[in-house]
Amino acid sequence: PPDIDECQVSPEEPPPCDHYCHNYLGGFYCSCRAGYVLHQNTRTCSALCSDQVFTARSGELSSPEYPQPYPKLSSCSYHIHLEEGFSVILDFVGSFDVEWHPETQCPYDYLQIQTGKEKYGPLCGERAPRRIETKSNAVTITFVTDDSGDNRGWKIHYTSTAQPCPQPVAPPNGHISPVQDKYVLQDSFSVVCEVGYELLHGSLSLDSFAAVCQKDGSWDRPMPECSIVDCGPPEDLPNGRMEYITGPDVTTYQAVIQYSCTDTFYTMKSNDSKYACEADGFWTSSKGEKSLPVCEPVCGLSTRTTRSRIFGGQNAKLGDFPWQVLLLGQTTAAGALLYDNWILTAAHAIYEQKDDVPSLDIRMGTLQRLSPHYTQAWAEAVFIHEGYIHNAGFDNDIALIKLKNKVVINSNIMPICLPRKEAETLMKTNDIGTASGWGLTHRGFLARSLMFVDLPIVDHQKCAAAYEKQHYPGGMVTANMLCAGLEAGGKDSCRGDSGGALVFLDNDTQRWFVGGIVSWGSIKCGAADQYGVYTKVINYIPWIKNIINNF
Repeated sequence: PPDIDECQVSPEEPPPCDHYCHNYLGGFYCSCRAGYVLHQNTRTCSALCSDQVFTARSGELSSPEYPQPYPKLSSCSYHIHLEEGFSVILDFVGSFDVEWHPETQCPYDYLQIQTGKEKYGPLCGERAPRRIETKSNAVTITFVTDDSGDNRGWKIHYTSTAQPCPQPVAPPNGHISPVQDKYVLQDSFSVVCEVGYELLHGSLSLDSFAAVCQKDGSWDRPMPECSIVDCGPPEDLPNGRMEYITGPDVTTYQAVIQYSCTDTFYTMKSNDSKYACEADGFWTSSKGEKSLPVCEPVCGLSTRTTRSRIFGGQNAKLGDFPWQVLLLGQTTAAGALLYDNWILTAAHAIYEQKDDVPSLDIRMGTLQRLSPHYTQAWAEAVFIHEGYIHNAGFDNDIALIKLKNKVVINSNIMPICLPRKEAETLMKTNDIGTASGWGLTHRGFLARSLMFVDLPIVDHQKCAAAYEKQHYPGGMVTANMLCAGLEAGGKDSCRGDSGGALVFLDNDTQRWFVGGIVSWGSIKCGAADQYGVYTKVINYIPWIKNIINNF
């Protein structure tokens, strides 16, 4: 017999299958769309709609396929589950159409609402129920349908309320975000202070602040304050002072102070003297520096008036050579003060002492070699030029002594300046420099009082030739040396002056600078044709600066 297609039916007849009908030889079977399962009657498609969970504070739920007719033989359950403290409110929206019977309460299809304590329903019919305020944070809605009827179902919009927390009021100089009309359970706000203010809880500084509304309608933490940033009293500037510009002792945000150096003897390294209290709580200069400015000692000032030069030793007066340093150790030697904690001297003068640095007796601010009135300093370290070889000529005869403590600068104790690049032109042949010391006098003794002598620079070639002729022991004049003295003899620096400075006046700055260091010369001090030989300081500026900057 020919196969009958059971799936083909006339429009008057009910279709054999809810969703899909499949014909095969001798029969047919039904299947369902996604989200449905075939009922055990093998024809109806029941919706898979049990155990839907809603945890948002508000939302929508509806019968399956709404607003199309809902499926038959289905049992749907919806759980609204909010945190304790919330109360769920249900509003029916749109059309409401659930199969009903005029005489019996909802015998076919029905909607049931259950909270912890209360039950609402069963609900059916064509009039939407009124708003339901459940007073509960957990609500279960059940929807059950039978195998007949063609109704459009229902839709619920749910919201929730909780006990509101008191409206937060921003502290002065602070802002609250987000701004809301009402804050309820789990709502939070944060406080941000204006620039220059910081969050404080009591005296405790906070990085950030956020408060959360609790279920009893209280905030979980108290409102903080926004307190103006206070940089605190600024640091003292060594050899300088500080004054309050904004007002006496004002150290809060945007307050300004100004540093200056002690007049006459100190000068500021950078011209960045104004500091302001910044929002990060640090005093900061206009260039963004947080470290203090530096007061550097003024260098190269002498009370000596340069009258006509006198070649022949003279007694120095206090303040004439304020950089003069007396070194007492294995032998008597000299040096010159650089900045306020370094001494420039000759390598040969302190070579013997290099392994016993602490016993080096360093004296400043005095004229009399044996006077009990002087400023004492002690060495922390000695740096001898790595190119100097002891007892093998005097090339690289230069050394630095680092002092344990900075000395206080005054008119009798002041550093000598280092030569500027342009200084070469001030040390040409016949230019005049000045040497000072307590060296051997023409009588062969160490001088009691500080002496000085003005000396012309000698042509380098001429000086080198003079020493070649003499076969001076170990003496060879190199490019790292300069010579000074008179052809006729009579004045020269001598033993005991070793390490002292040969200084020149810089006409542009009117400051004295060190051009040479007393190094070596003829055995007969002041002999004719025998010049004093000095270490040429300008060749060693990188060496000096490297050590001073690194130690």
